Amino acid sequence: MADAAARPYADALYLAASEAGRLAAVNGDLARFAQALAGSRDLARALANPAFPAEAKQRVLQSMTAGGEPLLTGFLQLLIDHGRLSLVADAQAAFAARYGREQRELAVQLTTAIAIDDAQADGLKRRLEDATGQSVTIRRTVDPSIIGGVVLRVRDLLVDASVRRRLDGLRLNLKNVKLPSGGEA
Repeated sequence: MADAAARPYADALYLAASEAGRLAAVNGDLARFAQALAGSRDLARALANPAFPAEAKQRVLQSMTAGGEPLLTGFLQLLIDHGRLSLVADAQAAFAARYGREQRELAVQLTTAIAIDDAQADGLKRRLEDATGQSVTIRRTVDPSIIGGVVLRVRDLLVDASVRRRLDGLRLNLKNVKLPSGGEA
């Protein structure tokens, strides 16, 4: 999480949603709101702008969250009232991480140089589920710049077994090696 100030807000929302028995709904609605906000720079600016009237911000917020979780509406209004709407993405990430941990869900980001087939992904998923005892969801991405191997990101853990990382390490080692001069060899 980029901003530690988001964690107390996320924890408060988590506790309120837990007490109300609405964790899944709040988690989903918060993710959708954060995604909408991230997708609209104009919306984010308007809601964060102190010159934009508070009543107008409330109307925008009400229209965006209509039919959704009232807890989320109150949470977002609190962030706006305190000038902390910029924390939404970090609060959403903290909320989702805690939700995943407590639901025994593990989200894994798998990056490969070339696309892997479903059978390979399912095999990796099963091995991770056996090792962790948690339900695993794998999100796959392709990044040819890693050349080969894999990069796994699980919560705050990064496992980089890519060829690119190995080559970078080799290049660094070669830069630091002192070669003997002409007469020393």
